[in-house]
Amino acid sequence: MKERICRRLVGYDKDIVEIIQFGSSVYAPEHARDLDLLVITKDKKEYGGYLDSLEDLNFPFDADVVVKGEDEELRGDFACQILGAFEVLYGDGKYLSKMTKNFDPSFEDAYAVLRKAKRDMDSVGELEGKEDREWSIRVAFNGLFHAARVAAMTYLAVENSRWGRLKRRLPSPYKEEFESFINVLHIDYFYNGNYPENYEEAFEKWHKKVEDFVRRLKGMKKK
Repeated sequence: MKERICRRLVGYDKDIVEIIQFGSSVYAPEHARDLDLLVITKDKKEYGGYLDSLEDLNFPFDADVVVKGEDEELRGDFACQILGAFEVLYGDGKYLSKMTKNFDPSFEDAYAVLRKAKRDMDSVGELEGKEDREWSIRVAFNGLFHAARVAAMTYLAVENSRWGRLKRRLPSPYKEEFESFINVLHIDYFYNGNYPENYEEAFEKWHKKVEDFVRRLKGMKKK
């Protein structure tokens, strides 16, 4: 399937230099609701053509294509999303590396992700479908983990957001706290969907823990 994706996209735009798959379809493919692709090209074509080229591949979910020129930069939360979990489907990754070289995460980014997670949880009651509610709950919990990851990246002054490497570099007790965010929020609650029935109460508890984690790391960074 990945080879077919690349053939279709490059068939439409022969100036493509890299195709990057990122997001939940990389780190949790059995739970993914869409396929996120970053297309890097030397000459952008009409956007609808990229989507049309993939239309009849019969994906089990929707494909979301982001198209960037080779000289553009990726910053902020979007850069963090890609660097957190990605696979190079076409090319060698050098263009992605160039586009994220100035990525500079901040504690304010971590707080912004915390606010986004809170909004995701608050909106659960507005959703009608059971599957949609369950997915939004899981995404909200994973947002807390994502906020902790951004804070860890900022504290360590690194661009690589792969959580295994971040955990190894954090000092105690932050290392152990971050490991609990991985095991509970990211793996058990989000990846496996084993969040508690009293999910709203659990979310508030973990939100406070992550917020405190971010605050203390920020204080440590200033010393």
